[in-house]
Amino acid sequence: MSYLHSFRYRNILKLFRTAKWETGGKPINVVDIGCAHAKLFSVLNEQFSIDYTGIEIEAEFVETARSRYAHNPNFQVVHNSVTNALANLKRADIIVALETFEHIPEHDVVRIIEAIAAAGPRLFVCSVPVEIGPAIWLKNVGSLVTGYMRHKEYRWPETFWAGLYQLDKLPPHGTGHKGFDWRWLAQTIRHNMRIKEIRKFPFDMFPAAFASSVFMIAEPMEP
Repeated sequence: MSYLHSFRYRNILKLFRTAKWETGGKPINVVDIGCAHAKLFSVLNEQFSIDYTGIEIEAEFVETARSRYAHNPNFQVVHNSVTNALANLKRADIIVALETFEHIPEHDVVRIIEAIAAAGPRLFVCSVPVEIGPAIWLKNVGSLVTGYMRHKEYRWPETFWAGLYQLDKLPPHGTGHKGFDWRWLAQTIRHNMRIKEIRKFPFDMFPAAFASSVFMIAEPMEP
């Protein structure tokens, strides 16, 4: 699973290497929504001049992040839900949310996406798991075979119906993986920003129906 998770960081690094930032020599202001242990800070800080703000609601994650990185003057983490910390988005050059939005109630996600669009970052980048279509069969069966825990969130009939896109046969999505539809998130982003690209992991040439996760890159709409 760590191999699959590494794709998000590889792609973030590619974005930073190719993007032409016009910051006047200032560090790139990065806001990381749902930063967990703030691994993104360590990944970026090794190669780029950044000013990093993580937002994380879980106290244990915040404590770990601070113990690892608080000695860096370009690091801070806000212990709060992102819905209560939207002011931190306003000066961001790039806003990142990696495997975060599936864990936030959907009505709050809409508000967050609207706030991101209003903040007008140069780029907004997010990744979320694919929990519909044949991908969920591959993921949950693979989880069972390898001893990973993710399949235990589902009953097997729910895995079956999610693989057929029949989400009406599952409980409404809450703050877990079950019932999450990445296409809804993409459409919400599309209503507020311009999606430049949607990448599929681990193999971009395959359709999202067979991907473990999707990685979306968006920018402000043209006036």
